[in-house]
Amino acid sequence: MNTAVLDQKFHSLKSYPHLPADVLAALKEELPRMDDWALTRINPYSFAASRGLDPQSAVHTFVHAAKVGMFDFLYNLTYPLCGGIVHAHHELDQIDGESFHCYICNVNVPTQLDDHVEVAFRIHQSVRDLKVDPLQDLESYFRYHFSPNFKKSPELLSWIQSTLRGFEVLEPEGSFSFGIALSHMRENGQGHILQIATVDANSGSFFIVDDEAPHPGDELHVELLASGFTPYEKKVPPGKYIVHVHNRTGRRVGTTYLQPNPDRITEIAERSPTQILPFLTARELLNNQSFRELFRIHHLSPNLNLNIKSLTILFTDLRGSTEMYDRAGDLIAYRLVQDHFKELTETVKKHQGAIVKTMGDAIMATFSRPVDGLMASLEMLERLDNLNGRWKEQGYELGLKVGLNEGPALAVMTDDRLDYFGQSVNVAARVQGLAGSGEIWITDSVWNFPAVSEIVREKGLSTEIQEATLKGVGAPTVVVKLSLVPHT
Repeated sequence: MNTAVLDQKFHSLKSYPHLPADVLAALKEELPRMDDWALTRINPYSFAASRGLDPQSAVHTFVHAAKVGMFDFLYNLTYPLCGGIVHAHHELDQIDGESFHCYICNVNVPTQLDDHVEVAFRIHQSVRDLKVDPLQDLESYFRYHFSPNFKKSPELLSWIQSTLRGFEVLEPEGSFSFGIALSHMRENGQGHILQIATVDANSGSFFIVDDEAPHPGDELHVELLASGFTPYEKKVPPGKYIVHVHNRTGRRVGTTYLQPNPDRITEIAERSPTQILPFLTARELLNNQSFRELFRIHHLSPNLNLNIKSLTILFTDLRGSTEMYDRAGDLIAYRLVQDHFKELTETVKKHQGAIVKTMGDAIMATFSRPVDGLMASLEMLERLDNLNGRWKEQGYELGLKVGLNEGPALAVMTDDRLDYFGQSVNVAARVQGLAGSGEIWITDSVWNFPAVSEIVREKGLSTEIQEATLKGVGAPTVVVKLSLVPHT
């Protein structure tokens, strides 16, 4: 650990005086104690949980620490069934395509920022030059290429280990050979498939037992090319074979060979499910106000488009701002509107959301969960009431109108800013247009989300459910008007 560089990074963090002192103290104490493996992939939620810290405070601090060069971001594309890290990226726009293929499980996985893109933090090379060799042995190989946030059950681990036949490190232009008997599925569910896989190159080759397949001879040849293993899939009759695996690339890779049974794995996983520890997802990171403010991400590709399965979108607008500009003049009105923006931004950040953009007197914000968006909406109304308490003395009063929707969206780049596109966004904007001063209008996707109706009851809100025809939306939309019940 380069303690001088680390001290310099902590000194740089002093320029952000709002960072929580307890998280900074924990980082300063624990980072020098952590070994290379622990520093390779840090989960901020696990870090917080092990030290009794607020998880959101930890995330905000880690994001600031990445800004000053203490950490690098890692965007890991993972498949929950096996927990394998199929791809590890350092930038969001390196995530490409609507899906990725997990060659361990031999399935296509949708590229969703909600739960398939894990965000971790790696110590920056200037602070510590990590000496982690995933090819040192099989344990290191699996430790490096599988996320620690997916804790497989003992039953599933035992089955996977029983299917493993060997592990080899393939040098550039190197090869290895092994003998294997391929037969129809045995009573224990093994034998009818031979899988040769490399996790670091994310590729696999599959030989499937088939009585009708032509006999290829006693030897099978597999080649790893830059594009992956060939053949990808081949049917062979039962028999004993010598398998030769050749590495035609210029890179050193780890290779496993096993006799799996996907149906059996699925059955065990359903009976003894994998425990998934909380981890920071890419969706949560994009909904983090600190990330939005510190990483303007102008350098991302203009062709960026990333799928989000569930995003909560909030729009607000001010009632009475035009009249206030006429009465108070531009200077005073501008100051009051900026006060309102400051209150709304603080509220969004407090409830784990992020401001996407402002439009005149309106904002668009996003959250990872509808309950966060609803709680932020309620606090926004409360804060504006407090502002009105001061403004009324000067003869000014404003009202806030809020619309909330939940649904799928695309993260895209527009005008050098990360924005969101899709019908869910349009619906949120249209629903806000229905609201009057002091009202929150939500769609049925928000209303039906667990805990929302409970919050509505606890807060004593009045509800009015109706169907509305929204511009640009074909079918009528079920909406719910929420408003505070006046005290008598």
